[in-house]
Amino acid sequence: MDVGPRDFHGTHSRVLRAPRRFDLLGVRALAAVDGRLDVRVRRRGGRWSPWVPLAVHGDHGPDTYSSRPPARASDPVWAGRSDELQLRVRGGAVRERLRVHFVAVPRADRRRRLWARSAAAHTQSQPQPGTPPPIIPRSSWGGDQVPPRRPPQYGTVELAFVHHTVTANDYQPQDSAGIVLAIAKYHRDTNGWNDIGYNFLVDKYGQVFEGRLGGVDQAVVGAQAQGYNSVSTGIANLGTFESVGQTDAAMQTLAQLIGWKLSLHGVPCEGTVVVRSNGGSDNRYEAGTRVTLNRISGHRDGDATSCPGDALYGQIPALRPRAAALAGPVVPRAIVTLTLPAQPPAYGDDAMFSGTVINPDGTAGAGQVVAVQKRGPSGSWVTIARTTAAPDGSFAVGTAWRRAADVRARTATAASVPATLGIVPQLAAQAAARHVPAGGSAVLTGRVRPSSPVAVLVEMRGRDGAWRRVATLRARVRGTGFSARVRLRRAGLYRLTPATGAGSAPAAAAAQYVRAVRVTGGAAGV
Repeated sequence: MDVGPRDFHGTHSRVLRAPRRFDLLGVRALAAVDGRLDVRVRRRGGRWSPWVPLAVHGDHGPDTYSSRPPARASDPVWAGRSDELQLRVRGGAVRERLRVHFVAVPRADRRRRLWARSAAAHTQSQPQPGTPPPIIPRSSWGGDQVPPRRPPQYGTVELAFVHHTVTANDYQPQDSAGIVLAIAKYHRDTNGWNDIGYNFLVDKYGQVFEGRLGGVDQAVVGAQAQGYNSVSTGIANLGTFESVGQTDAAMQTLAQLIGWKLSLHGVPCEGTVVVRSNGGSDNRYEAGTRVTLNRISGHRDGDATSCPGDALYGQIPALRPRAAALAGPVVPRAIVTLTLPAQPPAYGDDAMFSGTVINPDGTAGAGQVVAVQKRGPSGSWVTIARTTAAPDGSFAVGTAWRRAADVRARTATAASVPATLGIVPQLAAQAAARHVPAGGSAVLTGRVRPSSPVAVLVEMRGRDGAWRRVATLRARVRGTGFSARVRLRRAGLYRLTPATGAGSAPAAAAAQYVRAVRVTGGAAGV
């Protein structure tokens, strides 16, 4: 919904009717407002909610941005089945058009009854050090409805950031799944991110939700602490905690979750760590700066934000020893590195992988068996090559490469950080005829491996000998075969070039030349 200055009378907008009932909203282009913007919502004919600030509370987003416009969206506001809204400006006015984005959660997902199961698991026994709390998987809160745009990326976990979602605190345990789903839709579809930004989300009842796809036990790179995503895990608390603290049930769950997660990655819960800032518009430190952070930090420690709220931020010092008491043993880790080929290989060529194995005590992992693994379509890891580390711990091995994928190197005790290796597709094509009547069609057939979309660039040679684009057509692909029918409306010489942008590098087949000839007296004139 677009809202402009004409929709305001003084400091308040008129009552705005949404296109349909919604559960969550946010506003893009807040730079068009002089002052602060608030919102309140209601079901038609019902009572208004309290006023809630609409603001960007520091950038939680990815370290690198897509082509999204710079007009960032506000933090989302939970509305819980509302029809109408009203905006209020404090200390200024609306100068230009705003855009309100709405998220509706399907009826079946708004009140998922997950609490009874996770609460029962909590009460069966006292948490054991080094064990995770019950974690509600994506499939149980509706995450299958928001598949990521791209496969997950992996980094390391050196610290944990604590966040809040700046949403309502007044919700029931069965509402939490719908709130998580709405945030996921907002992060992916309004912010333009790959997936929900947080690695985990915790509600005030102590329920834990799996966030970003990629494995709760893996170092999944989120979009939750700009400039530090690749070296951290992020846990968001459902609600706003500026003046109200988080519940003890949630703090106990946070302690168990963070204690398990950090020790899983060989990291203590107390003390500090020095990490390198990757910069960003809201980062407190320029790119390349070495920053000292607590192993359990608030989002505001790294970025210019009020997150996770003053009250929750004040609870973090007590959280650290609680998490340490529930952590598993922190032992030195073996290290495996993996170096990819400098350039993506062509289809069917050997991809050469190399790396190093280092034992936990720092010595070379001589003689250790190294498996190079590729992530399959289902997300599981499949071994594609094996070798043995040399006396200095180094290894090298090659294997035929036929599909772009994430790869990693693994020994019996450690694995490298996954990385993505692309591929240069292989294309071949031929024209069915070299001469066709003007106004007729040239038929192009060929093969593309691996199977991927193919576009045909159609060019015509001018009288000056220069080639000029006529059209770009999408070929029909079945398996690894493709075909295209190209209409040649005018007489002349045409150049047809099939190409694909799949993999990490574009590839093209040899151009095919077809002449369209005028038809005179029933015969084709050349």
